[in-house]
Amino acid sequence: MKKSDVVDILLVAADFALLTIKSDGIILSSSPGIRGIFNRQEGEVEGLSLCELIPELKQYSSAEFNPIQPRGGMSLMDDEDAEVGACRYLEFLAANEEVTGEFELRVDFEGNQKWISISTYKLLHQGDIVFAVILDDVTRRKNAEEEIRELNENLELRVEERTAQIKNMVNSCGSELGKINSTYQDMKERHMSLMEGIESRVIERVEGLSETQQNKVRDALQSELIQCMNLYSEDQITDQKFMLTIMSLNEIFGGAKESNANLKPGQLSGTDQDEVDDLLASLGI
Repeated sequence: MKKSDVVDILLVAADFALLTIKSDGIILSSSPGIRGIFNRQEGEVEGLSLCELIPELKQYSSAEFNPIQPRGGMSLMDDEDAEVGACRYLEFLAANEEVTGEFELRVDFEGNQKWISISTYKLLHQGDIVFAVILDDVTRRKNAEEEIRELNENLELRVEERTAQIKNMVNSCGSELGKINSTYQDMKERHMSLMEGIESRVIERVEGLSETQQNKVRDALQSELIQCMNLYSEDQITDQKFMLTIMSLNEIFGGAKESNANLKPGQLSGTDQDEVDDLLASLGI
């Protein structure tokens, strides 16, 4: 199979449309891909200008750009010395292609909105300047990108709303932290004092006990007190973790910096995710 045969097959089978256009913007030829994009047959676009197919291109006739030299042979001048031809929007598209490599435009075809990718190349052919333009319908991709963008925006909005809800709840809890902490410490100190004095108070109230009996009472109380102290210690640790978590949340959300607006990994060191989730659930969040 000859190279030219492969090119012909690609042009017939490809979804994109390949146009060759004179320097004045008039279309010389088109590939079969023109059918799917413009709903036209080959032969129906030759002789038209590209802006007749895509009127939105007219707005780029006044756009600023640095003109480029045509490709296809050794350039005799730098691009800075290149002249602008009769069709400015084609010159703009060719310059844009060389600089950025992409150009996408939303167009209206008979009331239907489409996104078209336009790749434009300025060529020198047998002494004349021509433009090779590849058009591709990228509507599906652009619509998918828009859906993803909207999903991301909605997700960010939900995160902001959730963060604001947590912040308000934590701030309302934080305003009571000083009072709660003081009461908590007082109760724990009284609790410890009561447990430490149980043994002596029991012995004092029960009269007539021998030394052996008093020792047995002390041993029995000591065993029970040890269990109570262990339970007290576990309870104290749980309460302190709760207080520290609330204080950490209050510090995070109470700051004025924008960087403190959302929770970040490591900000609640020592408290795992399950404990934070349980805490927020207990607050009704």
